Amino acid sequence: MEITLDSGETRKLRLVWGGEDVLRFVFLSPTGMSEISFNFREFVQKLRMGTASLVEEGDIPFVDQSLFNMVQDVYRRLNFEATHDALTKCMHRHDFEKLVSAVLARGTIAGSAGALVVLDIDEFSVINSTYGAKAGDRLLEATGALVQKHCASHHPEPHAGRISGNEFAILIDGTAIEESLDFAEHLRQAFEDQEFTQGDAAYRATLSVSVCPITDTAESAGDLLNSASLSLKSVKRLGGNRVELVKSSSPLAKPETPQWVSEIDRSINDGSLFIRAQPIVPLIDTVTGGKSYELLLGLTDSAGNQISPQAYIEAAEKFRRSTRVDLWVVQEVLAWMNGNPDILEGIDTLNVNLSGASLSDDRFMLDLEALLRANRNLTPKICFEVTETSAVANLHYAADFMRELKRLDCRFALDDFGTGLSSYAYLQKLPVDYVKIDGIFVKDMATNLTNYAMVRSINELCHFLDLKTIAEYVENMEIMETLREIQVDYAQGFGIAKPCRLDSLTTEIRTSTGLCL
Repeated sequence: MEITLDSGETRKLRLVWGGEDVLRFVFLSPTGMSEISFNFREFVQKLRMGTASLVEEGDIPFVDQSLFNMVQDVYRRLNFEATHDALTKCMHRHDFEKLVSAVLARGTIAGSAGALVVLDIDEFSVINSTYGAKAGDRLLEATGALVQKHCASHHPEPHAGRISGNEFAILIDGTAIEESLDFAEHLRQAFEDQEFTQGDAAYRATLSVSVCPITDTAESAGDLLNSASLSLKSVKRLGGNRVELVKSSSPLAKPETPQWVSEIDRSINDGSLFIRAQPIVPLIDTVTGGKSYELLLGLTDSAGNQISPQAYIEAAEKFRRSTRVDLWVVQEVLAWMNGNPDILEGIDTLNVNLSGASLSDDRFMLDLEALLRANRNLTPKICFEVTETSAVANLHYAADFMRELKRLDCRFALDDFGTGLSSYAYLQKLPVDYVKIDGIFVKDMATNLTNYAMVRSINELCHFLDLKTIAEYVENMEIMETLREIQVDYAQGFGIAKPCRLDSLTTEIRTSTGLCL
C-alpha cells in the first residue's frame, strides 16, 4: 500500500499482519527494517482521507518487489519454525488448536461439516524401549511425513499437528464424514504397509485412529481434541490398528475436566458405580479348583439405566482418579467376600483389574497392602490383572509390586498379552501366574491361520514357563473347540457368559452349567 505519513512523506509499505482480536494492522518497508502500525480506527480514517491506498502489483518497482519477496520468505520460514515441531514438521498443539478454533467459529456460522482425525502409534513405548530413542524419533519423523503426504494428496492445504508425544491430529474441513473415514482408513493402511529398520532388525508398526465429526454444535477445540484422544483408548482396548468414529451417545461421551472429576467422585459415593463379574471357565479336565471371575466396572446414569463404563474408565485414567477407583473396587470386593463365605468356597479366584497408574503409586500400594493384611484369609482367592502395556511401561515398579503382593498369597494375570513387540522378553521379568491372550488374536483364530499360530505359540511358551493361559474374546463354540485342541487352560467371553452384577453372583453360580465347571 502507499501510505502518507504524518510528516507528509509518502512510502510504499506492505501489510504483514492484521490482528483479528485487537484489530491492529502492521506494515513493513521493502527491506523489512522499519515498521508502522495502525489501530482499526486510524487505518479506516486513512483510507477515508485517501492517505492510504492500494497499489497494483505492476506499479511496484522490481527492486522493491524483490525485497518484499525476500522479506516475506524469511517471515514464512521463521513463522513455520515457530509454529511447527522440528522433528515431524507438524504444527504444535497450541497452534493447531487455534486453527481448529477458527474452523469451529466459521462452521458455526456457515453450518459446514468437517472432521478431526486423531491418531496414535500403537505400542510406541515398547518400540522406543526395544530399539532405542533414535528408532523412536525416526518412527515419529516417518509418521509426520506420511501424515503430511496424505494430507497434501487429499487437500490443497494440509493441516496436521503433533498434539502429544506419539499422537497426531489432522483437520479436514468441509468434508463429509464418510470421506473422512475413508481418508483415515487409507492412512492407517499405508502406515501398516511400511517397514522400519534399526540396525539389522526390521519391524512394523500400526496406528489407532479416531475420527471426530465437526458440526455446528461442536464444542471448543480443546474439548474436541480431548474427546478424540479419549476415544483412541477405546480403539486400543480393542487391539489397536483400526479406525473408530467418535459417537456422542450420552452426555458422558464429552468428557470435560470439571464434569468428569466431579462425576467420578460422586459415583464412588452414591451407588451409581458397581461391580460386574464375568466367568472364566476351564477348557481341559485336568484343571482343578473352583470357578474364576473377572471383575469389571459397571455404571448407571442419573435415571438408573446401565451405561457403558468405558468413557468413565478412560476419564479416570486421564484425570488421575484411577487409583481411587481401583482402591474402591478392592474394598467392595473384600466386603462382598466377607459377606458371602458360602459362595466363596466354590470360587478359585476373583480377578481385579488395576490401572497402570496404580502400579507406580506408593500411596496406593500402602493402602492396598493394609487392606489385604486386614483380610489375610481372603488374599489367596484374589488375582490382580494388569495389562501388558501398563506393566511394560512401569516394568521395574510392576515387578516389585507383584513380588510384594505375592508374599500375601495374591496372584497375578498379565492381560492383553501378545500385542507388544517384545512380549516374550518381558514375560520372564514379571512374576505372573496367568497370561491372558489378547482377544485380537482369539476372536477369529478359527478362520485366521496367522492368529491361530500366534495363540498356539503364546500358549506353548507360557506352558513351558509353567504359566496358565486364559483366552479372551471367546465368542462361539468353534473358537472354544479350537482353543481346547491346542490345550489353552481357560476361556472367557460373551460366547460363554456376559458379565452380571457381583451382588447377583449367588444366582448365577447356582444356575450356570458352563464348560468343564
